[in-house]
Amino acid sequence: MTGPVQAEVEVEPTRLPRKVLIANRGEIAVRVARTCRSMGIATVAVFSDVDADALHVRVCDEAIRLGGASPAESYLRAEALLAAAARSGADAVHPGYGFLSENASFAREVGAAGLTWIGPTPDAIAAMGDKVEAKRRMADAGVPLVPGIELPDGVDVAAAGEDVGFPLLVKAAAGGGGKGMRLVAGPDELEDAVAAARREAAAAFGDDTVFLERFVQRPRHLEVQILGDGHGAIVHAFERECSIQRRHQKVIEEAPSASIDDEVRAALCDAAVAAARAIGYVNAGTVEFVADEALLVRRRAGELVDPRDCFAFLEVNTRLQVEHPVTEQVVHVRDPATGALHALDLVRLQILVAAGAPLPFTQDDLVQVGHAIEARLYAEDPASGYLPATGTLDAFEPAGGQGIRWDSGVVEGDVVSVHYDPMLAKVVGTGPTRLEAAARLARALDDTVILGARTNRDLLVDALRDDAFLAGDTTTAYLDDRYPTDDDRRFPPALDAVDLALIAATVVGIDNGSVATERGLPLVAPGFTNAGAFDPHVGFVVDDTTWRVTYRARRDGTFLLRSEEDPRFDGSPASGSEGSAVTVHRLAGDHLDVEVDGRRHRVLVARRGDAIAVHSVLGRVRLTEQPRFPVAAAERVEGATLAPMPGSIVSLLVAEGDAVTEGALLCTLEAMKMEHRVTAPVAGSVSDVRIAVGQQVDADEVLVVVAPSDAGAATPG
Repeated sequence: MTGPVQAEVEVEPTRLPRKVLIANRGEIAVRVARTCRSMGIATVAVFSDVDADALHVRVCDEAIRLGGASPAESYLRAEALLAAAARSGADAVHPGYGFLSENASFAREVGAAGLTWIGPTPDAIAAMGDKVEAKRRMADAGVPLVPGIELPDGVDVAAAGEDVGFPLLVKAAAGGGGKGMRLVAGPDELEDAVAAARREAAAAFGDDTVFLERFVQRPRHLEVQILGDGHGAIVHAFERECSIQRRHQKVIEEAPSASIDDEVRAALCDAAVAAARAIGYVNAGTVEFVADEALLVRRRAGELVDPRDCFAFLEVNTRLQVEHPVTEQVVHVRDPATGALHALDLVRLQILVAAGAPLPFTQDDLVQVGHAIEARLYAEDPASGYLPATGTLDAFEPAGGQGIRWDSGVVEGDVVSVHYDPMLAKVVGTGPTRLEAAARLARALDDTVILGARTNRDLLVDALRDDAFLAGDTTTAYLDDRYPTDDDRRFPPALDAVDLALIAATVVGIDNGSVATERGLPLVAPGFTNAGAFDPHVGFVVDDTTWRVTYRARRDGTFLLRSEEDPRFDGSPASGSEGSAVTVHRLAGDHLDVEVDGRRHRVLVARRGDAIAVHSVLGRVRLTEQPRFPVAAAERVEGATLAPMPGSIVSLLVAEGDAVTEGALLCTLEAMKMEHRVTAPVAGSVSDVRIAVGQQVDADEVLVVVAPSDAGAATPG
């Protein structure tokens, strides 16, 4: 499934836009373009220099270059976006999410230029986009709130922290998505956290205003989709649960929430509508709440806990949410005349409402059917603190199936840039039940071929099959509890899956990449020499373990293969038993049937250079073929800290000769709109500083070298 099925409902817009400029990039720009095309509306993409060949540029009817690379040089330049609209003749602007989507000044400028703004009014954006003002409005409307405090210029930050209480969150007033947000456990961390959050917020949203908010430990994150039109109608499209997060950014979302009952659901949705009415909300938006898991547990145990006591207001996102597809997959419009159900297309409704049309349904017409779960596929390494990853997507083949929908911003061959959010795609699994939706989604991710940049796909698959997830134990602490980053978990495949992958990769690579058929290899057997014959071999690395596979082709078209773990693989042949009897049958494309000792497996083998992905029912395995004559690893400098990814140095806290303790902060690297702390690997003294503030560095570049102190003793820092 590639998108929502549109309901053919009679509406009377004043005038549909003829051409929409999409002031965004990536998967949301592709998503908006898809609906515009279905409505007969032309589209204009905008792109930075880095995005010149990006997918969103290719799917739109035309594109305008903004220049630059960073968001500040491109997608955050309001004047450049307005100039692009004028140059292309666009008569409407869709902002997507992120960037300037919640910038009231930009929305006003779009209107002042005579263009249609496909989003809420600038006044609503100003009121709700500023999280501090939003809290004031919600307090007046009687919506439950989480305690917090503003941080105007000159305020005593330490005193404000004591007033709110620890632990607390530092949050950006002008944004969301985890940008400009820091969790602070105690007073000693507060000042640095506020400074870092201000820098990050300024880089992501152009506004460094932050505030403090009480941190509710182990809550659930619930949100309600709202829709309003210019004729006074406001409805909700039920709730989503978005509790599974890392760095306060959502990873897995679902609808409906399995953690609340119908009474809490009704109270939650009523509060969302009340919040929207308090600001006269128009277009699509989301009201976010934090839910107290302890109180929900008591309700599930039968205690008479007031439903309104179970949740508190967080914020209103005055835009389309990243996770809107889960609502589109389960919320349907019931035709009052025929009873037929039609799926929602929220982007289509945004465009119709912006054109002056009333909502084509009432609250009573909306119903939930089935369950949907969305997973965000990020270019990142969960085992390294979710550090964003860069590189080329050498292979990217999303797997389909019943109930599967992909919203993707990349295709095979695209380069994952350091400059933008690392999300590659979203995939949604829909089914009659939550368990079926999770199973379908896990299978689709498992079958998806990805080579090149590291992704969080393994974690997503493991989580979707995890007993705790399937039981609904999914508070915001889920990832920290189940997948702590300090255990270096990399989800190694089962040994039988590795064995099959080694066999499949070997036979595909025999004879310079051609696959042997039932007739065997042409004329000459591998390993034949004029001095006799030997069994050829090849080396592969799987999760830092080197394997050697020795093989022999036989006259009947089969092979004998033997694999063994060989950490010191040096190209020398192995000895021992003959191994497994293997027959290979080519199917379509990269799909094979591999029969090993009488057991046949359907296998997909994707290869790009020396990187190989093998998929089968036994599991998914990534391999790297080793050269016949390996090159020695480059010598490493003891005590050196390396850049985890390409980026820019934003702070440097040490100089040569400084004494530091293990774990002391050395410098801060900014990449993909997030800051990454680089700390001392050992206690000692700084012997070499190879960077300066503002310098651009590459991945694995040496930043600071710390000479260890004697016997590793702690040194005052």
